[in-house]
Amino acid sequence: MNITGIITEYNIFHNGHKYQIDEIKKHSDAVIAVMSGSFVQRGDVAITDKWSRAKTALLGGVDLVIELPVCYALNAAPNFATGGINILNALGVVNNICFGSESGSIDELMSAAELLENENSEISEKIKKYVMGGMSYPNALTKAYSALIPSDILSEPNNILATEYIRALIRSDSKIKPMTVKRHKAGYHDRNLYQNIASATKLREMKKNNENINDFIPYKLEDINCDIPYDISNLDSAIISKLRLMTAEDLQNISEVTEGIENRILSSANMSYSFETLVENVKNKRYTTSKIRRMIISALIGFTKDIYSPMPQYIRILGMNKVGMTILKQAKDICKVPIITKTADFKEQSPQFNLDVRATNIAMLCNPIPTHRIGNADLKKSPIIMK
Repeated sequence: MNITGIITEYNIFHNGHKYQIDEIKKHSDAVIAVMSGSFVQRGDVAITDKWSRAKTALLGGVDLVIELPVCYALNAAPNFATGGINILNALGVVNNICFGSESGSIDELMSAAELLENENSEISEKIKKYVMGGMSYPNALTKAYSALIPSDILSEPNNILATEYIRALIRSDSKIKPMTVKRHKAGYHDRNLYQNIASATKLREMKKNNENINDFIPYKLEDINCDIPYDISNLDSAIISKLRLMTAEDLQNISEVTEGIENRILSSANMSYSFETLVENVKNKRYTTSKIRRMIISALIGFTKDIYSPMPQYIRILGMNKVGMTILKQAKDICKVPIITKTADFKEQSPQFNLDVRATNIAMLCNPIPTHRIGNADLKKSPIIMK
């Protein structure tokens, strides 16, 4: 069986995602999606719970949905990519990985990835100089490589992730073959509508404004719990109170916190009244907004630096169809990482899994229905099965 993997968020699953899966299935027998769980890489709660989003993926043609643990999902692009690639590697059954890109050229992306992975000392010094001058790391990287790599490769969101996926393949000496599908019509942050295609950013905005998005998704909203999206503002008091109880030393141990930013976060917490105002107060030229948001959420859920590791401590199944069941059976005979289908049977001490449980417990507080904010969903819910 020829199997292709996707590393994704599906926040929200839309017709552009369906287009990618349809393109993949012209050449592959099955698709595995490694999907972010309760929180997403831009530093926000997912639009709805991970099981509902797994269901949309299955309805859209994915055969097996695996959770990308929060220690990867709520992290910078290199660590996000590393986690996803190493999960696909560990399964032992994946032949290809396919990712969307603005470029659409796998040769162009591979060339850029190889240059980035084999960075010379001259480039490293340039990046360091630009960062010390107050430039954000992504902008410093783009400027340092301006003569070697087209600027759009290092500035467009999907191109950036594409190069990181390829770099992770190189580092792991993976046999998985990279493929790309050119992003179809709507860009990553595109606020425009194109017949039946719109970006996830635009669709989330429409949902929050109670606008109809049925033309842009390949399923019915009533099939999932997404009539009213999760709202991170429900965590305003929790975030501010958590930070006001922390010390600078506590924050120094939190994922991605570096170079004294902990002092800026703590002082901002005392003059902020919400997550969004806190982000605005912390923001400066050196750190991207997404990174600041991730650091703050990481502090809330207790994501310390020691929890991250390049290799996953487990593989958690969120959903599958009949083809996915066949793939899973094959993977269980090969995979050396524990595969979780029933959490009650998972007895190993795993800091990564414990972090996921905490993350889901916190994310559930963003549910628009108060009676649905009960904790320990990770320990109670079973994978979604599509017959």
